[in-house]
Amino acid sequence: MSMIKNDDLFGVAMPGGASNDHLTVMPVSVIEIAAQKKREGENHGSTSSRANYSPFPAEIAILCYEFYLRDCEFIFDPFAGWGERAAFAAEYGKQYIGYDTSESAIASAKDKYRVENHLADSASAFIPPFEGLITCPPYWNLERYDGDGLDRIKTWEQFRYEYAELWERVYSAASPGATFCVMVGEWRKDHKYYDLEFLTRRVFDDLGAEIFDQVVVSRRTVSKIKIMLPQAKRLGYSVRVHESLLVFKKPETGAVSP
Repeated sequence: MSMIKNDDLFGVAMPGGASNDHLTVMPVSVIEIAAQKKREGENHGSTSSRANYSPFPAEIAILCYEFYLRDCEFIFDPFAGWGERAAFAAEYGKQYIGYDTSESAIASAKDKYRVENHLADSASAFIPPFEGLITCPPYWNLERYDGDGLDRIKTWEQFRYEYAELWERVYSAASPGATFCVMVGEWRKDHKYYDLEFLTRRVFDDLGAEIFDQVVVSRRTVSKIKIMLPQAKRLGYSVRVHESLLVFKKPETGAVSP
């Protein structure tokens, strides 16, 4: 069954007189995602949904493939997860290779979406040349999977170092002009604030990438605000109900940044 909606399409005039007649998600700077299905065994009624695995939002996958990655034929995903991004890549006729260190994630992707992600660590495995990238990195101590990925690193400082090292490997393999769609966010655990968005921006800036766009992904309607609000009020901070889709570009060969 197709995962692409066919009853909500609209035409949008594109630069240079071209048009995109199959743009399903409005490309605006804030997108409110719809409710998502929980994995079996999860209980989001008593805990924050951010403390468990949640599917990659369909709205963001569609936006990336129809808009940011529309001219990219070969897509790489260094944190392939549970198969949603691979499934959408197939729907849009993209060549996709996804790596993940979790055997259960690989098996789930194959069982649910019939996609073949690879059991491989992007920190050490060969990275194929690619034109586009779509991913959602692990949130270090917020989520736990099987395997030996970045979520298993003991300290935030070591995570930051190895996270940057991994992205350097991936970025080096990217073709000139490649587009990177990276969904990241911030979170709190044990009253400490972790800003993965800031870290990701800094890593890509150090690599020489150019920030191309940013979309706020609002989880306001699907977050368990009532569960998180009492502690937030007591300690004087806000409830985190959004993530960000960061879009970077690798400069073309010989391009000079202003």
